[in-house]
Amino acid sequence: MIDDIRYLIVFAKIAEAGSISGGAEALGLTTATASTHLSKLEKNLGCALLYRNTRKLSLTHDGVNLLETAKSMLALYEQGVIEFKQRSISTANKLHISIPAVFLNSAFTRHLATFIKKHPGILLNISYSDTRRDIIADGIDVAFRIGELPDSSLKARHLFVLPRQLVASRDLLSHYPPIKHPDDLAQLPWIGLNMRQNKREFRHENGEVAVVTYTPTVYVDNVEAAYSLAKQQIGLAAPPRYLSEEDVKRGEMQALLPGWSLEPLKVYAVWPSNISTSSIAYKLINDMYNSVEFHTL
Repeated sequence: MIDDIRYLIVFAKIAEAGSISGGAEALGLTTATASTHLSKLEKNLGCALLYRNTRKLSLTHDGVNLLETAKSMLALYEQGVIEFKQRSISTANKLHISIPAVFLNSAFTRHLATFIKKHPGILLNISYSDTRRDIIADGIDVAFRIGELPDSSLKARHLFVLPRQLVASRDLLSHYPPIKHPDDLAQLPWIGLNMRQNKREFRHENGEVAVVTYTPTVYVDNVEAAYSLAKQQIGLAAPPRYLSEEDVKRGEMQALLPGWSLEPLKVYAVWPSNISTSSIAYKLINDMYNSVEFHTL
């Protein structure tokens, strides 16, 4: 059936052009291919559609009867292609992206702003949220995500790593014995993240590994919110280093367990597999990947 539709379109274009070669050229086919399609259509229908001679083509009685149907197929095809191309042009610079909320006040957003300025025609819809949205269901072109990715049919590209540190308010820590080893952390309250496991793996510079499992006293769905609560003496948090380093330098917050470190978080760009490499979405992915600024986060 699909082949017959193709053959009908070729037949209509040949009839319109008045020759096989003219119809083939209009459709971007070789003359031999157009001739083969016409022959297959006649064979499938069991009748001749065109009289052929050395000077011109003319429709048979069956050809005349079928031509209106073929013209309708051709019109639908041409209208559909034109509308699709126009729609593609109109949406070429529309972009829907999802970004972790923790990047709102970071080099990531500053670099995104620079990208927007370089592409003044772009129409951008940005979702800042630490909740992982369904890219396909929500029509997201590119999602930037922190942490390991589940197996899926989506494409992904590792962009950079995000150093982090365990911190707490000095006022909170003053109520507890000194923390010398990750095992000592069990006595302190923690702020949990809904999207993360309640577990942290610490690695000492001598190679020792310690895994701490905890039960949070408060849960939030936003990394920056967790850090803000930590500053209010609610519990421990492990934000990206860039979020807490100035407060640590000022002495408002304390980085725990010197000599121990948390595994840096990986940051990825994730997108549907059918996005074109020439699209504005792909340009954004490459732009973020090539930025050296993120290595200072």
